[in-house]
Amino acid sequence: MARMSSKNRLTRSFRSLSAILYLLNLAVCICFAVFHPRYLEVLVGILTSIVTMTMLFVTMESPPFIMRYLDTRRFAFLFTFRGRYIMDLFVALFLYAMGVMGTVMATLTLVLIFGIRFVGVREPEAFGELFRQPLDADDGETYYTDGDTYEGDTVDTGRR
Repeated sequence: MARMSSKNRLTRSFRSLSAILYLLNLAVCICFAVFHPRYLEVLVGILTSIVTMTMLFVTMESPPFIMRYLDTRRFAFLFTFRGRYIMDLFVALFLYAMGVMGTVMATLTLVLIFGIRFVGVREPEAFGELFRQPLDADDGETYYTDGDTYEGDTVDTGRR
């Protein structure tokens, strides 16, 4: 049996921990919505569950029919560290409002995302395997489909 490299083991560990954490977050969100049957609590529970489930699918990279929809330019940010961090922060903020278990899960969610970033600094290859690089080039110019660029000048339309 071939030994797994430390990068693969680290990547698999973070994916597994993330999947377990998202499943537990999902359970807390659903329980919160079910045991607090008021409009806002149910709405927050459902919306947070949808975001948590989406991030679970992104982490597991399955099921294929959902990944075909998510793995597009429109949702490319979900596969980057920045996108995942924002979504996890969004979930954690709502989890903090869901009682003791929500507070515990929110804290664990933030610890995991900060842990991934900390390890990513030390192991950039594993970090690159977990997350994609952002699609946007940050050179300060906006590119249009015809190849021209916009550098901040206004266009004179001839109207007075």
